[in-house]
Amino acid sequence: MLPQYDMVALIDDIKLRCTVPTSQLLYTNERFTQQANKCLKDKVVPLIMSTREGYFVKFYDVPLPSDGIIDLPGNTVGIKIRSVCYVQQTSPLLLINLPRIDLDVVAGVGWNNYTSIAGFYVQDNSLHLYPNSSVPTNTVIRIFYYKRSLVLATPGSYGQITAIDPLTNTITMARVPTSWTTGTQVNTISQSPNFDITNDLATVVNASTPTLELDSVEGMQVGDYMSEYGFSAIPQIPVEAMGYLAQKTASNVLQSLGDWEAKKNSDKECEELRENVLIMISQRVDGSTKKIIAPQGGIRLGAGLGRWGRGSSGGTF
Repeated sequence: MLPQYDMVALIDDIKLRCTVPTSQLLYTNERFTQQANKCLKDKVVPLIMSTREGYFVKFYDVPLPSDGIIDLPGNTVGIKIRSVCYVQQTSPLLLINLPRIDLDVVAGVGWNNYTSIAGFYVQDNSLHLYPNSSVPTNTVIRIFYYKRSLVLATPGSYGQITAIDPLTNTITMARVPTSWTTGTQVNTISQSPNFDITNDLATVVNASTPTLELDSVEGMQVGDYMSEYGFSAIPQIPVEAMGYLAQKTASNVLQSLGDWEAKKNSDKECEELRENVLIMISQRVDGSTKKIIAPQGGIRLGAGLGRWGRGSSGGTF
């Protein structure tokens, strides 16, 4: 049997760490889940992102819009992107980086006066190619961004897949939440690390315990956890950070219960776990250091930009 990392296991760990008496009525599974969500968003994800090791980085492709304006995805941490490039060719893959231009530069110089500049600038919740002809026509823009983790689901609001019939788009679950009916939107994640999404959106066509008929079972596997759309049965973080999440949540619980001495001890444990997590998740490739290459330099410049990287004066951006 595979190790379980779902919310039932996480809440059991939290209870052990803060020794909340079973007789108390304040902390139900729902309250534990709320506190865990808070700690995941406010403490654990920022800690992992601070390593700058590519955690949570995903990408999406957008056909070049005529106006050069692309909305940033709504599931982006801090509405923040990692980098922007365009796909020059797909086989083999060749990506050409686009530099970010400061808005003051864009507003101050203008394309007519400074023809060697080309890239993008950020305005509100969208990026603007500058100029909108800065990349070849019929180009696909690839945006790398930090994907927000799914919200943690309360135990009882999700289920685990035990069988799949791809011919009828029917799945069997160990437990079907009673609130799921025709039209309920769901997603699934793997039960195994790294807890990736296996189907990001499916709709229930017919619900009957213990089976569900869906509009699609693509990507789903036996053992996956299914939750309502936007939720996850497992924190989407490295396994090594699970204990830190549980301990931070335990500290919040102890604070709300007014047990300040226990919280003080829990906070000390949190600091030790924090340092240990950073040791385990930093420098993801120990045998090789990252090479620092100028975004517009070297091979990528010569192979990809060609005339698209040159202004009327022959300079490169």
